[in-house]
Amino acid sequence: MRKLIPKPKDRRKVPIPAELRESLHDVFELIQQARNDSDIRLDYDDAIQVGAVCGGRYGKKPRSYILTYYPRGDRERGRWFLTFDHSEIEDIGDGHMEEITLYCCTSPECRCKFREADGHCFYCDYADDPNLGRFLFPEAATKLAQQGVIGLSENSTKEEVVAALGPPDESGGGMKHPPLGYIWPWIRYRRSECQLRFEFNKNSTRIRSITVMEKDWEPGK
Repeated sequence: MRKLIPKPKDRRKVPIPAELRESLHDVFELIQQARNDSDIRLDYDDAIQVGAVCGGRYGKKPRSYILTYYPRGDRERGRWFLTFDHSEIEDIGDGHMEEITLYCCTSPECRCKFREADGHCFYCDYADDPNLGRFLFPEAATKLAQQGVIGLSENSTKEEVVAALGPPDESGGGMKHPPLGYIWPWIRYRRSECQLRFEFNKNSTRIRSITVMEKDWEPGK
């Protein structure tokens, strides 16, 4: 549904709100717990759901924690897309780090902010593309066929999707998060031309919707 057309961002230092500081303090405690408990997994999209932030850990790059901050009262157009290493999370949570340099949308209608220079805003940096976005059946079947995926329908289960496409590259959901509500179970495939995200119903595990994304899409961008 949307095609990337990046707009310039305003790079500036932004004070860290108390709500974000408190959330990151709790995130750091969760990271500490995960080091001593192998059952606590942090390495997928919504593994971390604490306070006003949601995200996960990705690989071992310097800023491996990718989090989205949802400000109270401005959770859509005021989101912050953040990347941290664990020491920055600790410093913010403890109050040692009071501001952060962010790349901010310049549109007066948008208050989204990004830690990385190549972060992209859903509202400001994309134009309509009929082949990208979230689709329901029967339209979803047409979009899947365009990607060479045949034989799946609204009656197909998660197991049937995996049988057709193989093990997914990422998975998550199936839980509640206060700012977002219930996050439906999902799996994602990274393909040569795009990414395919399948969302499933809570009880039947049948496909609820599919989302077609650009191949270089990353969480927080």
